[in-house]
Amino acid sequence: MLVTTLVKASLNLQVACESKYCCMDLMLENALLRRLFTVTSVLASLVLVTLLLPLVLPMALIVDVLRNVSRDRPFMALRLVSFGWLYLLGEAWGLLVLGLTALLPRAVAEHATFGLQNRWAAWNFRAVRYIFDLEFIADGLDQVLPGPIILLSRHASLIDTLLPAWFISRNTDLKLRYVLKKELLWDPALDIAGNRLPNHFVDRGASDSERDLNAIKDLAEGLQSNEAVLIYPEGTRFSEDKLRRYVDRFRNRKGRVAEIAVGLRRVLPPRPGGTLALLEGSAADVVVLAHRGLEGFARVKDMWRGGLVGSRIHVAFRRISRSGIPEERSERVKWLFETWSELDNWVAGEEPVPGLA
Repeated sequence: MLVTTLVKASLNLQVACESKYCCMDLMLENALLRRLFTVTSVLASLVLVTLLLPLVLPMALIVDVLRNVSRDRPFMALRLVSFGWLYLLGEAWGLLVLGLTALLPRAVAEHATFGLQNRWAAWNFRAVRYIFDLEFIADGLDQVLPGPIILLSRHASLIDTLLPAWFISRNTDLKLRYVLKKELLWDPALDIAGNRLPNHFVDRGASDSERDLNAIKDLAEGLQSNEAVLIYPEGTRFSEDKLRRYVDRFRNRKGRVAEIAVGLRRVLPPRPGGTLALLEGSAADVVVLAHRGLEGFARVKDMWRGGLVGSRIHVAFRRISRSGIPEERSERVKWLFETWSELDNWVAGEEPVPGLA
């Protein structure tokens, strides 16, 4: 039966590749094909990298010494190789545990997967922190509880998706539901765990955005006191190029929202749809997760420059009572942009996030 299914899936993939659809897009839609590809790739990569480490590590050291002597750059090749290997090791361990927990009753498997999600995030967070010699300072953790909450997070880095699990799940009993981009399904451990738990992967290129918004609203409905739902209102990682493109869309518009958008400097204008859907689905308070200092992790080439090594990362939480959030849709959009403007000022170092001591 499995062989027949795989053959049919392969034939469908071949036909689609010869038509207007991209093979990778089809694979992203087909969970069986996708996981066959991603799980095999991760495990094969771990074996290959492990076998090559005795050769790769000395080569990385030579590259680092030459870059340090010629450009006074910190050792990055060794750091990136080490982090890459630890990431693959964490993926393999996660996949093994996910496979074992799949044999358990559904409720037990889901509970175990929540715990695995936190340990997987902690593994990667510790690897980043120690390998790149980062110091994290957090303010306002006392504002996270009580639950339920809607968590709005800034997005500017490859690793800021680890912050909620490290600072919230690790320090409270809140179980996080995530609104994530569909491309993250290429990470097999995140794919399998993320689909086992109540999360939603958004297709940012889909023509039917209403389906995603309804799913996001459903995700917020029925939140219990030990639950939270997280979204990144900007929808993508911050960069100077993206900021210029996005802000240009508001330059010929009028009103308070456009005025705020064109004045942003360190964050992107939020995309209100997902946040509004969460507010419609739940009457929970909102907590804003702010951070500054992780911009050097936006892309691999940013990491290669080495500017983030030894940095101090500031993370802050601000709670906004639901009574302080307007009910009318247009006013909620303005409230969201004003909140992001305050975040922008804080990231720029001009003033503290309101509500923090």
